[in-house]
Amino acid sequence: MKILVRVFGELTQIVGNRHNLELDEKASISTLAKEIARITGQKRKGYLGEFEVGGSEMAILVNGRNIDLLDGLATVLRDGDEVVLLIPTMGG
Repeated sequence: MKILVRVFGELTQIVGNRHNLELDEKASISTLAKEIARITGQKRKGYLGEFEVGGSEMAILVNGRNIDLLDGLATVLRDGDEVVLLIPTMGG
């Protein structure tokens, strides 16, 4: 199945800003994160750069819905889904 991944914020410097991935059926967000880490040369398990996948520093959306409102890292993806990875910025 094909998944479009869009990346925003500081994470773009680490993994790029867009990926079209081919994943096995029933792949999850966890599977997707591991594939992005593999193709971008990330070595630290469970992280993309310095940001923990599924941690509070990174928001992950599937078709506009935060995975925290779905099944978290176990959220199963479907063909054509759009996944957004972003690092929320703070400031004043």
